Order: sequence, then structure tokens, then C-alpha cells
Amino acid sequence: MAQGSYQLGGEEVKQESSWRYPLIILFATLFLCVIFLYHYVGPDVDEIQGNKPRPTISEDLIEIAVGDVDLRVPSNYTVFPRDRRPGERELLTLFASWPRMEGFSTSRRSDFIENEPDARRIDVLIGLKRIPFNEQDRLRILYLPQTVDPAGSPYEHGLTRYTFRQGTIETPASGYSDKMMLTGTASSGETAIFFCYPEDETGAVSPECFREFDLTNDVTVKYYFKQPYLAEWQRIDEGVKRLVGGLRGI
Repeated sequence: MAQGSYQLGGEEVKQESSWRYPLIILFATLFLCVIFLYHYVGPDVDEIQGNKPRPTISEDLIEIAVGDVDLRVPSNYTVFPRDRRPGERELLTLFASWPRMEGFSTSRRSDFIENEPDARRIDVLIGLKRIPFNEQDRLRILYLPQTVDPAGSPYEHGLTRYTFRQGTIETPASGYSDKMMLTGTASSGETAIFFCYPEDETGAVSPECFREFDLTNDVTVKYYFKQPYLAEWQRIDEGVKRLVGGLRGI
């Protein structure tokens, strides 16, 4: 309805359109609905930045540099979308399925997506070195002094087991007291050090083991695998090294 006017006591009084306020209410309602839907359905900041896990079946190669290490990585080995952008970064997060060390595929989706205690997913983190000690130095300087018995005890699968001291009022617990440490001789001859989390009844902590070793003076490789595959630790170690070597073109 168009605006009109009429005279009252010699003054002109304008009549506003009867559609104005309903339209204002309608647009305000639509605006609030858009905000509501975006909040609950739309991407959050992490998704926009590529910081949420989202596997892909694409095998396109991405050229990535971590410190002094140059890599050509197939997209289906990457966990986060951010790592599908070429360039330099401090940390690269990858995954592969054991035993063939293949990248993500729809046929193996459950191994990659679900966090089952026996999932065949192996997580591989290639990142800048955080502390100025190699694996052997960490064992001698950081780990063994915190154990109950530095000599350890024989364990299955050709490994030696170490138990860390529990904390007391006078002596706080070390940061390793909730883990089991195992050492063994890798196929290349060096001492491999594994930390394993005990199985949690609540399922909040996955029963997995990890090792971290130096790739170069500036870059380390840290990989995780489920504890049921501990018997295959030597083959897993070799598989991870082959995978990283292949990404480096070595």
C-alpha cells in the first residue's frame, strides 16, 4: 500500500505503509534463522582452516617441506585438509593402513575413521625436533633415571619392559608413570623405544603404542599403532621407514 497523507488541524500527517513492520519482522526472523542454521550446520573455524580430520580418496601428490625434509605426499595419506596445501609446515600428520601401508580408501574406511582397539590404522607424524636429544640420549638421560629398575625385565616379542616410579608426597611422579616403556633392537641395529598406554576401561584412551626417532638432525618421525599388533613391531617399524623414505623419494 503506498504511503498517503491527510490534513489534521492544518498540519500534514503522513500515513506509513502497513507492510513496513511485517517486512522488518520477516527479515529479522530470516536473519536469525540463517545464524542459527550456520551455527549448528555450517562449518566452524577449524573446518574452514582445515584443522578437522577429513580423509580423501584422491591420490594427487602434494609437495611439502618439513624443516630440511622435502616430501611428495599422496593426498589420501593426509589426515587434515590443511596438509593438502603445498608448502612448508612444522608438522605433517599422515596415516596408513597396516600391513600394506596404503592410504585412505572407502574399502578400509572403518580402520581409518573408527578408533577401535584393533584398528589397523597407523598414524605417522613428521615434525620439527622439539628437544635436542636423539632417541638413545632420551633413553639414557630422561627415561632410565625415572624407572624402578634401569636394567628392565624380559618381555614378549623380543622386548625389554621398564616400569616407571610412582609419585609420592616427597617425590612427584614423572610424566611417564601412566605408560609402559619397551625397548628392542630394530632390524637396522639401533635400539627402538616404545611407550604403550594401558587399556582404559572407559575407552577414553586407546590401547596403543608409539615410537619417535630422528629422521634428520632437525626432523623426527613419531608413529602410533594399536597394541594388539605389538608382536609385529619390527615389521611395523620397517614399514613406517619405507613409507617415509618413499615420500622423500629415497
